[in-house]
Amino acid sequence: MLNYRPIQTNRYNDFNALRHDVEIEEDFTNYTHVPIAMYFENDQTINNKFTFNEYGIKALCSATGINGLFQSMNAVEEPLMASEFLNKLFTQDNIRKELASKRFVTIEDEIVGVVGSRYLPYSNRQFLDDLFADNKNETLTLSRASTSNTKMVASFVEEHKGFQMKDGEDFTKIGISVKNSGVGNEKVRSTIWTLRPQCLNGMVHLIDKGITSAKHTGIEEAMKNKLDSMITLAKDQYEVIKERVKLLTQIPYANDTAKTFLQLEAPVDIIPQLRKEKLYSPKKKHVDVKAHNEDLNRSIKILDEVPQTYGGIHTDAVWNSVYRDKNSMYDYVESFTEYAQTCDAQTQEEIEEDAGKLTSWISNNKLHLGYHDPNIDIPF
Repeated sequence: MLNYRPIQTNRYNDFNALRHDVEIEEDFTNYTHVPIAMYFENDQTINNKFTFNEYGIKALCSATGINGLFQSMNAVEEPLMASEFLNKLFTQDNIRKELASKRFVTIEDEIVGVVGSRYLPYSNRQFLDDLFADNKNETLTLSRASTSNTKMVASFVEEHKGFQMKDGEDFTKIGISVKNSGVGNEKVRSTIWTLRPQCLNGMVHLIDKGITSAKHTGIEEAMKNKLDSMITLAKDQYEVIKERVKLLTQIPYANDTAKTFLQLEAPVDIIPQLRKEKLYSPKKKHVDVKAHNEDLNRSIKILDEVPQTYGGIHTDAVWNSVYRDKNSMYDYVESFTEYAQTCDAQTQEEIEEDAGKLTSWISNNKLHLGYHDPNIDIPF
């Protein structure tokens, strides 16, 4: 079994702390050609110099072009057997040819990734400096961020922009969420970010038009220009996202909503537990009508109970309020994003992105979901 190091994830809500840590990360990150001769020792070191974390050894195994190599080596229980096999494998000419144009990404002699010869390093420190260069984007304030194995996700809100949700009682902030990575597993990317301060629920919204990501290729100055273009494009879509989010408050979550979700294949299975439930789909094969109806009713019940099952104290207060006769789609989607706050950084990021996709789907299918007059305000 391969003995790799765990990957550490750090979270931030202070920009200076984030900027400080990614600068240190840059100082200790190197891109070096994969050695022609490699020798594994004790299932945990290469050439008596390099260690590796999980992503690093996965990337190296993947770079060989052999499907399932990492899984096979990691499944071996007998000590040193993985090293023996890999030592023989890496002497083969075809494997050396596959790796000839590859580079290790290392942090203090720990292999954290493998990239190709055309890959352009664009550090998180440089990314942040370019984001705020020449006093651009000075109105953005960091809301939250995370780093993991050189991948950075940072979400910012505008200091003086946002929108009221319901009769001035609830305010939602708007801004951007950006991504970058130094190991080739993430493009430079920009999306729109909304944050509900009263409960800290966040949501990521994809931009409908234009190019919002860039590969790590070309020259560094071009990366800065691409980043500027992506941020400008995102900001131009603020009003679109504002209206999309506010629309959800005008669409009720009714007795037949879950059935409509399922029949129209809405992207509702956005948390791991729901994916495990294998919810009803019109495409799913059933042995007879009884099995079909049982699966549909089972799935409706699961979706109807999402706020009570996965929502937190804020969702509970809204969903079970005696002062309102119906709940909105906005309240329903917020139960997912409140649950996301209890998850690890990667899962939280995925849920908040999928919640944004569900918001977009609801907006596009509003006429199927009980939306009528845009001038009618639904009470909070």
